[in-house]
Amino acid sequence: LTTIFVAVLFSAPPHSHLTLRFKMTAKSEKSFAVKIPFTRGDIDCGVSLFCQISGTILGVIHGLDVVLTAPFKDSLDTPAQLSEMSSFINDIVYGKIISGMCVTMTFGTFYYGYMALRMMRKEKRNDICCLPYGVNTPAAFAFVFNIVAKAAQVAATKGMSYEQGITYAWRVGCVANLVAGIIATLVGFAGPHIVKLAPKASLLVALAGLGFTWLGIGQVIVCYQAGHVGLLPLGIAVVGFFGGVKTAPVPTSVIVMLVGAAVGWSSGMGWPAGEAIKAGGTLEAVSRSVGSFDFYPPHLLDAASFSAIPEVIADSISIILPVALTGAVNTLVSVY
Repeated sequence: LTTIFVAVLFSAPPHSHLTLRFKMTAKSEKSFAVKIPFTRGDIDCGVSLFCQISGTILGVIHGLDVVLTAPFKDSLDTPAQLSEMSSFINDIVYGKIISGMCVTMTFGTFYYGYMALRMMRKEKRNDICCLPYGVNTPAAFAFVFNIVAKAAQVAATKGMSYEQGITYAWRVGCVANLVAGIIATLVGFAGPHIVKLAPKASLLVALAGLGFTWLGIGQVIVCYQAGHVGLLPLGIAVVGFFGGVKTAPVPTSVIVMLVGAAVGWSSGMGWPAGEAIKAGGTLEAVSRSVGSFDFYPPHLLDAASFSAIPEVIADSISIILPVALTGAVNTLVSVY
């Protein structure tokens, strides 16, 4: 919500304003009025941004639950053990990953807003819009399915318990983020030169490949796996986003979610199909989700995680490096 507020604050042409005054120089007593506009279009922008960010986060949460559960569920004998593993995964995902993600997004959004104010002051302009700081969607899915998933599979192959294996996969993801940040920083220094030397189309190939694979084919496969639930929302999405059909004042994405939820619940079978413990679509699943509702404060990495960094890099650098480079190029294309 903070991300949306700050992003909406610095957008669109002025109608109503928040005005800040800056003294321009030490010699001049004149001040420049920074007017932060707010229009009706910003409301639509905020709703769309909320749906995009929340949709990405929910997709990441679901993906993490799938890739962390799959390697270990066959080794568990009873539904009670599956339930315990699910609770452990929730503690990792919500207590360590999502809580840390929220801190990063909040800091990044405020910093982007601060840079927009500096540019307004420097250039004496009010038509400055800062880029919303959110989750890199293609890179996030690549991290989940290429890095965390493979780390969990390796842990299961080595005979680790689900507690050890899931914790190991989480540490691999943390190290991958660290490596990606270092690479993105290094690429940033050479960003203008890279953009001048390489055609933009060539830089977009990696991003398009990730999007086509994880956000396109991967999601369509899920829709066809449960056709009675997935195909109707998929059809509405295609017609709404690409067919020019307007659903105003309700955003198309909200219509898709509401129809999908209604069809899923009306089937009475819950989801995912064929699983002993349902993630949704049943009263029991709702009850379990209420049980996990809590405040999850962010935590710093513990000493054991820091000490494991060299080992994790040595074991996983072959999958971390390509994904990190792809994420860095994606950021480069977005900025330049």
